[in-house]
Amino acid sequence: MTNEKKAIDVYGIVCDSWTLRENGDYAVGDKFFNALYFIYVQMEPSQSMTKSIKNLDMYLYEGVGKIITIDKGPYSPTLLFDCGIYAYEFKELPKGIKSGSYVKMRFYLGFDDDDYFIRLTINGKYLCKTNPGMQYDWEIKDILVRAIVGKRGEKYFEDLPVAYVSPKGEIYKRIKKTQARVDCGGLANTYILLCEMK
Repeated sequence: MTNEKKAIDVYGIVCDSWTLRENGDYAVGDKFFNALYFIYVQMEPSQSMTKSIKNLDMYLYEGVGKIITIDKGPYSPTLLFDCGIYAYEFKELPKGIKSGSYVKMRFYLGFDDDDYFIRLTINGKYLCKTNPGMQYDWEIKDILVRAIVGKRGEKYFEDLPVAYVSPKGEIYKRIKKTQARVDCGGLANTYILLCEMK
């Protein structure tokens, strides 16, 4: 594997309140070093072999790249996607897609908060040693929280202006820091971390 230049500079990274409760909250300006995982919503074979990634929405991406199944381990099967940046997911390839082929994929990105990447291996060797370029330097530039409608939800953000409305009609508001245990009444919630890749 070779490291590619970053495809874009700012990424909308999805994060849920359950993960933050376990691993800690984020604030605008926080800097960290982390790998990415992906959650695909659509994958199909690609005729193109030109790696690319583009935003379709605040946090939905479309990319063309090579997908491979890396070795089986405690979290296997593990898929590795290289579309100019690297991300992984613990899932089987869909039928009709072969390891090593190029695919066109729509997906969301998340941070490897539990450091699974450190334990991932390919051909028996740790990826963090053989390909340290899978981890990136990040700085949080903005944080959006979904304003859940209901008696325990939106009232927590009613004085804030709407920052973003998703294609599904979900309302997001801008905050300076996550407080996963109390935001929206402590309900399971979604955050979008707008992060610059350094």
